[in-house]
Amino acid sequence: MKSGSASPHFGDLLRSWRADRQLSQAELALSVETPSRHISFLETGRSKPSRDMVFRLSVALQIPLRDRNLLLRAAGLADAYAVGDIASDDMSPIHGAVIRLMTAHDPNPSFAIDRSWDIVEMNASARFLVSQLIGGTAASLNILDLAFSPDGLRPHVQNWEDFARQTVQRIHREALGPTDLRNALDRIKRHPALPDRWWNFDVRYAPNPVFPVRLNIGGAKLELFSVIASIAMPTNALAQELRVETFFPVDEGSEALLKRLVDGSQ
Repeated sequence: MKSGSASPHFGDLLRSWRADRQLSQAELALSVETPSRHISFLETGRSKPSRDMVFRLSVALQIPLRDRNLLLRAAGLADAYAVGDIASDDMSPIHGAVIRLMTAHDPNPSFAIDRSWDIVEMNASARFLVSQLIGGTAASLNILDLAFSPDGLRPHVQNWEDFARQTVQRIHREALGPTDLRNALDRIKRHPALPDRWWNFDVRYAPNPVFPVRLNIGGAKLELFSVIASIAMPTNALAQELRVETFFPVDEGSEALLKRLVDGSQ
């Protein structure tokens, strides 16, 4: 996909998204109530889309807001969605809500993650857990590096291979678009000793409804599963991309250990 290009062609972008969503021209045309010939003309550049048509195509193809701006620009139209920054004034209510949500989850570790899997915010429990396992504060870490690097959580995860394979499958399911999927997998592949067979989406790989990560902390086992929260009905690109992942204990023993560890750090 050419969404990283300085001047992508609308037809190329549309064709890439349609292929990624595995739709024929006829199927896409039916969903936006236009002749299939019009979709063909849009992809070849023989026709130029209206603003309304770009929006209809974006909805039909489930294109993320940031990428809808790219489609609009490629069609010679103005952006429709603010991108935003977590520290900007317009993001202040959302930023405040994220902080309150993560703080309320203490002593359960909680991370705010953006579209690129970068850690935007952490609560006190997450900072403590990361510092205990890898040292430092992880202020600029990427959650994928944290999971896959030999200098990250990898040596401390007792079920690391299953955890890693599940994470790859999760990326396939949650990536907002093909560029995000490719970038995430390329990032992981930089880390050593990862089997080639992991990279494809495997519909047969279906673990239990709750997949636990089993951490070894000073000889004690801490077993956690994660819950992800996102912003409902976002109209800002960053708001759509931001997710809060909180790790909860699987059993009473893990809950007691986690509380003891966090309380001892304060």
